[in-house]
Amino acid sequence: METPKGILCHSHWLMNHEKMSKSKGNVIDPFDRIQRYTTDGFRYFLLKQGVPSTDSNYSDDKVIIYLNSDLSNSLGNLLNRSVSKSINKSAQYPDFDYNVFVETASADDLRMVESLQQLSEQVGKHYEDFNFYKGIDCIMSQIRDTNRHFTTHQPWELAKDPKQERHLLNVLHVTLETLCVCGILLQPIIPTIAGNLLNRLSVGTQDRGLKEACSPGLVNSNNDKSGSTRPGRLLSNDNAILFE
Repeated sequence: METPKGILCHSHWLMNHEKMSKSKGNVIDPFDRIQRYTTDGFRYFLLKQGVPSTDSNYSDDKVIIYLNSDLSNSLGNLLNRSVSKSINKSAQYPDFDYNVFVETASADDLRMVESLQQLSEQVGKHYEDFNFYKGIDCIMSQIRDTNRHFTTHQPWELAKDPKQERHLLNVLHVTLETLCVCGILLQPIIPTIAGNLLNRLSVGTQDRGLKEACSPGLVNSNNDKSGSTRPGRLLSNDNAILFE
């Protein structure tokens, strides 16, 4: 038998900051929690809250807070807003115009796009080191920044002015590209939810590898495509709710 290349020694789980004990009646039944929060939801909490180097604390209240904040409000709402027919009338994955983006972008917007281009490498390193919580934190930080970008540029207002069409398409592109990259990187954490997200974006199973997450479909100052084939695709009509 081949000797192990590495050994992961993880810490314990506490229940409300106390050791779990049958005598105290504070032992968590994982099968019960899976029924309550879904397999993906329970996985997400354990991998987000679990820290290998120190004891981790379990709390049902914290599970609900994380799932509502991250999966429902941040990830789910960003997807729902960006594929809304009132904003994305062509139901399409639009292309990206770098020159228009620079004209309308703030310093935060430029940092957001740069961060997206580096996200795959950062998250991959955290996963390799078994620091899944750090990888999740990077992904959710990107999602929150993109939500801010979406809200700041108000695409629902841009959609009312034909002169702002190019600006609108850029906002939609950056949002959908972020969702695509984050969906690919979330597959090891929440495989069912990530799969549903990528299905909604019409990303084929052959295009869900790390290579695709490394190539955000943006355009640089020389108008050179990064290699992504996603722009131009029609979005799926699947309206399944990501998480509730």
